[in-house]
Amino acid sequence: MRPKGAEKELSLMDVLTPRQFAVTMLVSSSLTNRDIARFMGISAHTVSHQLSDIFDRVGCGNRTELTARYVHEQDKGLYGKKEFSERLAQLRKAARSTVLKTSRQRSA
Repeated sequence: MRPKGAEKELSLMDVLTPRQFAVTMLVSSSLTNRDIARFMGISAHTVSHQLSDIFDRVGCGNRTELTARYVHEQDKGLYGKKEFSERLAQLRKAARSTVLKTSRQRSA
């Protein structure tokens, strides 16, 4: 338990990059690394690497712990409507950027 006046704990949205937060949302939707890779236009190896980085950043040991934290934060209302909408807009922009980069690399 934190003493009164202690700094509040940062949420996943505060700690993770937009891409890492997107991976977290997709993991929490029970998607496999391969499914996440297809959805985001990246390789399954990259998803695995992203998950490793996410686990290190947030102190989770596996997908189940990460999902539990994500759901807990949603239930506590840590993702305010405006804040969450802004983050989703960032994710969509990042996803479009990734798809464009991937398609350019494949066509080269």
